[in-house]
Amino acid sequence: MELAKIEKLLEKYFEGETTISEEKELKVYFTRENVPPHLENYKSMFEYFSKESTITATRDLKLSAGKKRKYAWVGIAASIALIAGIFLQKTESSTKHLGTYEDPEIALQETKKILQMVSQYMNEGKQELVYLKEFENTKNKFIK
Repeated sequence: MELAKIEKLLEKYFEGETTISEEKELKVYFTRENVPPHLENYKSMFEYFSKESTITATRDLKLSAGKKRKYAWVGIAASIALIAGIFLQKTESSTKHLGTYEDPEIALQETKKILQMVSQYMNEGKQELVYLKEFENTKNKFIK
């Protein structure tokens, strides 16, 4: 019965749903000498956790409150700069006219140039279809 309970606790542990008391129960179980062979892999992991949990800090860490306040102002300044940048970008992009031509003849020539380029790429892709047609003919010879 205990083995089934430990296996269920392991399943909950790997799903991240165990409580602290359940995790302690797992640590106690896996630090014993006799662990079933199919659970031996977990023994070293829980022994490591038990050993590492006993380590304590060797010196005190001092934090000063002055630095925290300085970084708060940097965050505020960065937020203001970001908002100003977004505002300036919106007003700048709304005044630009991208891709328009005043002279209709120039617009026609540019359109023809772009369509010629698209046609060229389409024809390059179409050359590969010859092999597909040959495959279709061969298939029809064998399957009748």
